Amino acid sequence: MTNAAIASLFEKLTDENLEEQFEQSPKRFATFNELQNSILNDLSRLLNTRVSNVWKNSADKITAPYSYGINITAPTSAENIFEIQALESKIDAVIRQFEPRLIDAKSHVIGIGNDPSSVLVNIDAMTILENRKTPLSFPIAVDT
Repeated sequence: MTNAAIASLFEKLTDENLEEQFEQSPKRFATFNELQNSILNDLSRLLNTRVSNVWKNSADKITAPYSYGINITAPTSAENIFEIQALESKIDAVIRQFEPRLIDAKSHVIGIGNDPSSVLVNIDAMTILENRKTPLSFPIAVDT
């Protein structure tokens, strides 16, 4: 199978046909375009999911299942470089923790959304596809 990548857990668990009583075999592989869409959807879920306050200060936050997500706030302005760098660092860390299909992911705040609590982020990374690194880039709106 050319240009195939392993399907993500979300794709394997998603029921694509609710009308069928019996499930077909789980999806095991994705084309490159399906891989890109899968990663984009998973990153959007990850970056728009907030960590429970109970777990975010826990010593077990790395291994706790409730640690999936991120708690972030939008920069007060597009000119506040320190807040932007802190936001990018948090996003990079959570991607390293929860998205193993991406290598060397770097986020870049590219603007503030129409809603002041929304930030536009571009994520540049590499993925391994057929034993070679392949560059990927994703624009994502993150609600803060």
